[in-house]
This record gives sequence, C-alpha cells and structure tokens, in this order.
Amino acid sequence: MTDGNIKQSLEKGVMDAIHSGRVHMRPRWKFVLSGLLAALGVIILLFTLLFIASFSIFEMRENGTLFMPLFGLRGWFEFFAALPLILVFLLIVFLVVLEVLVRRYRVGYRTPLLISVLAIFAIVTMGGYAIERTRVHEDLLRQARLPGGLPTPIQIMYRSGSGHVSGVYRGTIVGLINGGFVLSDDDGDGTTTVIVDPGTHLPGENFQEGEDVVVFGQEASGTIHAFGIREISD
Repeated sequence: MTDGNIKQSLEKGVMDAIHSGRVHMRPRWKFVLSGLLAALGVIILLFTLLFIASFSIFEMRENGTLFMPLFGLRGWFEFFAALPLILVFLLIVFLVVLEVLVRRYRVGYRTPLLISVLAIFAIVTMGGYAIERTRVHEDLLRQARLPGGLPTPIQIMYRSGSGHVSGVYRGTIVGLINGGFVLSDDDGDGTTTVIVDPGTHLPGENFQEGEDVVVFGQEASGTIHAFGIREISD
C-alpha cells in the first residue's frame, strides 16, 4: 500500500468515526481559550515564583544567612539548615506546576525535562534577585511594622519572616575592644560582645566602628565566639 493510500485510509477512518458519533470535533474557540488560560496560568505562576524567590532572598539577607556560604563547608551546612522550608516547599510546588503548564506548548515537549526545570529555576532565581535589589520588600517591611499598613496575612509574613537564626548575628560595630568588638543588634534592642581569636575566619577585613557585619558563631552569656565575620554593605 502506498503512502497516498495509507493517508486516504486514515482520513476515511477518522471521518467515519466522526460521522458515527464516536469522535466529536471540538470547536476552534475551545482550543484558543484553553491556550489563553494556560498562558495566563503560566504568567501568574511565574510572577508568584518571582515574588517568593525575591522574598526568600530578602529574608536571608535580613537575618544574615545569605552570607553563610562565605565561611566554607560549615557555612554551607548552616545555610541549607536555615533555609525557609515553607518557602522552599512552595517554590518546588510552583516549579512543578509551572513546568506542567509550560510543557503544554510545543517548546515544552521538545525540551528535556531537566533542562526546562533548570531554565525555569535560573530565570526565577535571577529574576527574584533583581526584584529583591529594587528594595520593594524593604518598603513592604516598613509598612508591615505600622498598624494596619498591610493586609493581615502579608503583615504577618513580613513581621515573622526576617527573624533571628541561631548562630547568625547581623548588626553594626559600635566599639572596638581588645580581642574583638561590640556589636549593636540590627533591630537596636541591645549590644553583644564579639570575641575574635586566631581560628576566626576574617575574609580580609579590617573592621572599624560603624561597619555593618554578619557574625557566624556561638553565643554564651551575651558573648559571641566568632567562627567567621564578614563585612556587608547595603
């Protein structure tokens, strides 16, 4: 049987199925509407992912965990241990849903799953970092600290999001002492003495009063024995 005969046979079989009622043709507008809804879903999920990613970066910058990988392998362990699990879970869920929607299109079918997931993750990470640098979350945090400044769920998220992480301390140097310095808490609640010894990781910094730093170490009786210190800048 030639290719032409095979094509004619398939077309006849399809038409017979349609006429017999076994197959129903869907109107074109349904395909168009389905495509528009899928595209809208992708856009909404993408913006949601960008917001979650930017808020996660903002939260880790505020509590100092964003700088932990600078202190080597131990810092990486602390970094992953301090990641906001709820936000990470939501990111994974949204990534999976977004991947499912993207693969409705031809480009999604022709792209290997791992590559498309990595591409989406890269876009979300870089986009989230760019949004976080616009200081939009700082403005929202200031509004969240005002009574009735934001809707209650968002206000709760910002008020509880940037809390202290055990072993990580961010603040401003307000005084130098022999073998360390005095650190003022970022929220202005008080001061803490930071002890620096030969085992402290100092990434090439000569610390001075007025500098913002993040300290990685253990606190006991109001004194932090620093494992690592890093000067940070807004």
